[in-house]
Amino acid sequence: MSTQYSDCIAWTQEEHQNFGVKPQISQHKFHELDLFSDEALVTLLDNYPREWLQCYTMGTNPENHNEWTPVHIAESSGRQILSALQKGRMWVNVINIDRYNGEYAELIEQMYQVINAGSDHITNAKSSFSALLISSPGIQVYCHVDADANMLWHLKGRKRVWVYPARDTRFAPQTYVEEIIGESRHENVPFERWYDDHAFSHELKAGEVVSWPQHSPHRVENIGFNVSLTTSYGSKESRRQLGVHGFNHYILKPLGFKNRSIERVGLVAEVKSFTYFVLKKLKVLKRGERTASYTTDLQLDDSHPEGMSKRDEASLPEFAKA
Repeated sequence: MSTQYSDCIAWTQEEHQNFGVKPQISQHKFHELDLFSDEALVTLLDNYPREWLQCYTMGTNPENHNEWTPVHIAESSGRQILSALQKGRMWVNVINIDRYNGEYAELIEQMYQVINAGSDHITNAKSSFSALLISSPGIQVYCHVDADANMLWHLKGRKRVWVYPARDTRFAPQTYVEEIIGESRHENVPFERWYDDHAFSHELKAGEVVSWPQHSPHRVENIGFNVSLTTSYGSKESRRQLGVHGFNHYILKPLGFKNRSIERVGLVAEVKSFTYFVLKKLKVLKRGERTASYTTDLQLDDSHPEGMSKRDEASLPEFAKA
């Protein structure tokens, strides 16, 4: 008999109604599971495919996302990774967790069963991407916009999250969102400190999940060592929103349309979304080429006071070769 992970979520009717409509904090009990104990994480990291194990370091200025730098991690054991993260300034992204491990996959499947059952405004939400985020005290995740709808389930430590109004061009111009969906721009978007005056902000504790409307810019700063689970999903509604922006990017923008509607409901939105996904399935649309250098001379090193050291030569880490 499979574990009843769905018992870890008991949201109110109001929380279900607000899910994905406005930023909110809800409760869960995933952090109490053995799946997220230190020993379970060590075992998971020891055996995890190195092309799915990403590591980055970053600067201290949230306005300068260009200081985001890859770190070699492939040679490190699970225990070395956790030890280095405790003392360093790094962020490890254990991607595709639901594709690798059946227990995590079952947890995430049941998670969406609960969301679908209680949220009448969401149709057939299914996992599109999930990852464990294991990160050092004091690190930050720069302001960015994810293409898919997503949320952050907090498991260990404390971190502060800022969520900015979705589809507000002061924080993420429409063309940026379109380019992110068209994969010609990375998720990071420019940030200025005055944005925080307009943010939904909260200090996350273990046992809390933060959710927000699709395409809300957001950023994170750790207070201590942290473990979180990030989950992205596709639903009828979120796919329509993707399709509208995708149609704008690939069809209307090249034709010179300046005022491209981002209306997500109605016949026009349905036609735009349907057309986009048909063209995408037919492979008519050319994916953009994001420009970024993953070459690095940094490596995770738990024997170093900063948790990482320099190599003699710069090269691509394993996760950048996939």
